[in-house]
Order: sequence, then C-alpha cells, then structure tokens
Amino acid sequence: MSNLKLVRKSELLNTFACGKTLLQHKINSGLIPPPIKLGLRAVAFYEHEVNATLAVTIAGYSNQQIKDFVSELVTKRKNLLAQYTHLEAAND
Repeated sequence: MSNLKLVRKSELLNTFACGKTLLQHKINSGLIPPPIKLGLRAVAFYEHEVNATLAVTIAGYSNQQIKDFVSELVTKRKNLLAQYTHLEAAND
C-alpha cells in the first residue's frame, strides 16, 4: 500500500449517495469503516477502504459479510505502521 489517500466525510456522502444520518448509521453499524482522527475536530477516511467497501456492497454481499469485511480492513490498519517502519529501515 504505497499510496495512502484520505477522503473527507463530504466525499463519502457522495460516494455512498446518502445523507449524513444514514452515513453515520452505516459507520456505527460497521457497514463502513470508521474514520481516523486528524485533529480535535477533523476526521477522514482511507480512500482504499472506502473503495473496497463500496465494491463489496455493489457485489451484493450481505450486511454481515460487509461487517466482517470492514472489520478485517480496520484490523489491517495496524499493519500500516509496520509496513512503513520496515520501508524506512530498508532505506537507511
């Protein structure tokens, strides 16, 4: 994952073609990955997670399958630091 891009909530609303209330419900239900904090009042979403979630939704996964998929995506976030730390060490 060499190209991390963040998207703001307004872009997510357009991507999933829904309103703020439904989007928040989907996040709270585990159907969309939760945002990451950028600061005290700012959040964003990983674009690759959004695209992957949209793909499985379009593919017709059940809500439980989407929740499981999103859970895996969030778990993989922990590996990002290890990937970048490893790359940094290899460049020394």
